[in-house]
Amino acid sequence: MTSVAIRALSIVVGTLLLGLTLVAPAPAQQKVNLVFSAGPTGGTWTPMAAATAEVIKKKFPELDVQVEPGAALVNMEKIRNDKADLGWSMTTVLADARAGTNTWKGKQTDKPLFVANYYPNVWQLVVPVSADVRKFSDLKGKAVALPPRGNTSLSEGWELLLRVYGMKLDDLGTKSYGSLTENAEAIRNRQAFAMGWTTTVPAAFMLDLGTSMKLRMLSFPDDIIEKVRQIHPGYARHVIPKATYAQYGVDEDVVTFQAPTILIAHAKTPPDVVYKIAKAVVEGREDFARVTAAMKGVTSQDMAQSFGQPYHPGAEKYYKEAGLLKK
Repeated sequence: MTSVAIRALSIVVGTLLLGLTLVAPAPAQQKVNLVFSAGPTGGTWTPMAAATAEVIKKKFPELDVQVEPGAALVNMEKIRNDKADLGWSMTTVLADARAGTNTWKGKQTDKPLFVANYYPNVWQLVVPVSADVRKFSDLKGKAVALPPRGNTSLSEGWELLLRVYGMKLDDLGTKSYGSLTENAEAIRNRQAFAMGWTTTVPAAFMLDLGTSMKLRMLSFPDDIIEKVRQIHPGYARHVIPKATYAQYGVDEDVVTFQAPTILIAHAKTPPDVVYKIAKAVVEGREDFARVTAAMKGVTSQDMAQSFGQPYHPGAEKYYKEAGLLKK
């Protein structure tokens, strides 16, 4: 082979090798399919999950997030049984699941890990102004509209308060179980005197009900809130300003309690994937304010706050690199 041919061959081989080098990173961009267990129909968690999936896809197109219906307890159960990669939760639920306490007694799991903090999840118990109900104990014997069995608002809301007040579900009157929309319809049709959910402020069901009747939201004295916190330290006292629902009949501040809504991930979800998810949601957080006013003004530091819950390694890496956690 002549020297010219050798040089030509070298150029061809070099070009091919260069081409291979340029193509080599492609496997890192392969599609990753993720299941995101969200929330019940009519709540904020489902549209927030859709917005989160969109923010992630916009920044990292290789991450394909599929949103499924869920609820805090349902989501935790899915992750415990390896049926979801991501999900909404609350600090109280995550702490219980990892410790095997309260609802999760005998079902302890170390699979769920913290990814990002979103907004306060506030307990809101409402009755029509026309109802003779001014405090929780007045609900004894009254018809109520309850969240579905397995929903956190039932177990960590209604059942928790019944326990604190020394009551049981049987002490309530006729009980109907359903979605937020179904609960609101029961109130509107005078089939129930009260409904209560842990959700965002302002709550969509309040805006819905308030168009057809004047409402009263029940407050809780500080000693009751302290008893709630003794059972679930993850809860915190929360005040809903009277201006929030004034046009619907709520003419005073409402004292209640809240637990932060958090994004969690299965421990088996690859760290590099969760790193991208944490980066996407923190840097794209302004988009979430279009879904709920509760996300307005949320900072990157707020989203990095885990409330003592263990971080997923991928999220922890991102927060440390972003200067939001100490290295």
